[in-house]
Amino acid sequence: MILRIPIGAFLLNKDSAAAVEALKEDRYFFRSTIEIHEGGIDAAATHLKDKKTPALLIVETTAQQDQMFQQLEALANVCDPETKLILIGGLNDIELFRTLIAEGVSDYLISPATDQQLKDSVAKIFEDTGTDSDGRVIAFAGMTGGAGSSVISHNVAHELFATYDEQVIVIDMDISYGTAALDFNMQPRQTFVDALTQSNDLDAALLNQFFMEFDDTKLSVLGSPASLGTGLQITAEPIDKLLRVVKPMAEFIILDLPHVWDGWVNDVLASADEVVLMARPDLTNLRNAKNVVEYLGPKRGTDAPTRLVLNQVGAAKRADLSPGDFKDALAMEPTLSIPYDPEAFGKALNVGEMMTKASAKSKATEAIIKLAKIVSAREADDEGEKKGGLFKRGKKKDKDKK
Repeated sequence: MILRIPIGAFLLNKDSAAAVEALKEDRYFFRSTIEIHEGGIDAAATHLKDKKTPALLIVETTAQQDQMFQQLEALANVCDPETKLILIGGLNDIELFRTLIAEGVSDYLISPATDQQLKDSVAKIFEDTGTDSDGRVIAFAGMTGGAGSSVISHNVAHELFATYDEQVIVIDMDISYGTAALDFNMQPRQTFVDALTQSNDLDAALLNQFFMEFDDTKLSVLGSPASLGTGLQITAEPIDKLLRVVKPMAEFIILDLPHVWDGWVNDVLASADEVVLMARPDLTNLRNAKNVVEYLGPKRGTDAPTRLVLNQVGAAKRADLSPGDFKDALAMEPTLSIPYDPEAFGKALNVGEMMTKASAKSKATEAIIKLAKIVSAREADDEGEKKGGLFKRGKKKDKDKK
């Protein structure tokens, strides 16, 4: 899960400020904007009097109980009631905590709060807000051209639909050389480029018109124009808007990324629920995979899987590097290896069929089926209940906020 909200922090303690600053480096807050101010809860009430209230406020106070509630009342009167509030204070009193929660404060932490305490608190508050209906975003990226990332991602998408009978969407993001339409034997009417150019007006109804349905199933494809002449320079903002619209539309969203290294590609890889790096077992792919893993590690953290899959294993026979070579260099065990099977892949591609239909008994097909089950993350726990708004006794700011 990636939280996408504005956060305002008004703090007194330098350790608390450092903890909030550390959240900016956490993958969970990758899409959030975090502004840190000095002055605590009183400063928050003054600052927000004429400004839009962020979705989450983190405020600090040194006041005793009676004065604390007066401060909270003043803050509530200038905030939207939907705003969540984490209060940091010096009083370690369970009865105070219960009273604050009953009054609508989302959480109360003892000063100084740590970054892990803050993250756990925010995750609990927003665990069911706008994310329970979001599909799982799985990004596939080849470590070199020809690593087979596209064909594997398309076959994994088909297997996810076939196994779980859920809505699956494939987005071919390779504008110049995308192959999703070819692999699914389709002729795109509107493409990924059309969606990006209409991102300001994009909603689920409009985007649904761009999709092509595969063989009257629950698998849909947003194809690429496969054209060198679009002239479109992709930036992160329209990509972000597109993904926000598409996430609630399917259980699984497969992103087929081009083999380029650009800012928007970096953002997609950092924010996807799961990343699959496709590599051939050779030195160039090992070097590139090592670079990508080292770059993405700090951005994705330990809670977001980044998987390495070796493809076309056995094509070079004795020249192939081993999975152990990749493990030693990347400190990452390859998730699985897909054997080189040109006859099976060629048969499927030449007739526009998926591997499970064209070559069901192939070892490569078996590996694809296994990969689909791995990236599905069907063992994920159910989410809990959502907390309420800011203050029960607070008033909504009556001025028009722009």
